[in-house]
Amino acid sequence: MAKIERHPDVADYIVEMTLPEIEARRGIADLFENGQMVILKDYRLAFDFEAIGRLTKSTDRVLDGKIRKALKKLQAPVFFQGEAPIVKGGRLLFADPVRQAVFDVLCNGDRVIFDRASHALESAHGEILRIFGICFPDYESFRFIPSLRLTRTLFENLHWDNHSIDDDFHQARIFVNLDTRPRIWHISHRFIDYMRGVYREHDLGRFAGKDPNLMLSYINGDVLGGTTKTWMEALPKHRIAFDSGELWLGESRMISHQIFYGESAMVYMWFVKAASMSNADNRFNARIENLHELMAAEDREVVSVS
Repeated sequence: MAKIERHPDVADYIVEMTLPEIEARRGIADLFENGQMVILKDYRLAFDFEAIGRLTKSTDRVLDGKIRKALKKLQAPVFFQGEAPIVKGGRLLFADPVRQAVFDVLCNGDRVIFDRASHALESAHGEILRIFGICFPDYESFRFIPSLRLTRTLFENLHWDNHSIDDDFHQARIFVNLDTRPRIWHISHRFIDYMRGVYREHDLGRFAGKDPNLMLSYINGDVLGGTTKTWMEALPKHRIAFDSGELWLGESRMISHQIFYGESAMVYMWFVKAASMSNADNRFNARIENLHELMAAEDREVVSVS
């Protein structure tokens, strides 16, 4: 069970629900779209943690920069989907160079390690897809990124995710801790709440009508410090330690988050058609546009009164 320490100065948007409770209310799209973080209560992913623990996490042996980048941004199906390898001299040979690097480097050329990790990840993949269907029965996805994180993450700066995509889309995200140790997150204010508080101080009206990612980049980097000035911010935060196999959901453009410590994890993301949302007005771009309109209306009211 997740250990949660709530900060009194941050809105409590953390919801714990069991899968039967979620099924009974036909999903959590309404909660998710309103910026709630939902943690599956009384749930642990049935997973072979040792299979992932035996993988080599370093990619230093990979000389090809593109392949090294692909390994760092690995997608889980690379282990269990694709053209079957051939066996030559007792070694598995893959047509896909990324799959070959997974076998040679991450699995140290050991077929037992590769087969065990592949089976574990394929099983987890199917379970996450099942849970997605329960949580979002009406969502229609047009793109899917099933990311697998194998490297250690420490002391991230607080941020909201910026996908650098200016398309007007909704996203659904599911996170799972695949390590035997807790994955520790700090979360603070939701994006709209924080923007309202600093809107005039940082002249955020200059971003009205522009790609919302520009404002995200400014806040993450110039205001909160980004990757170059970590710990520059001192915002209050809830603290959560997610146990092994624990699963949670949240819109990472709405919820500010900081991975304080984490090892292996699955981070699955679906790009969702706005028409299939519980309320299309809740999509990220629409919320940003509404914020700009609201702040502009307040400014006009102040001028008219004065």
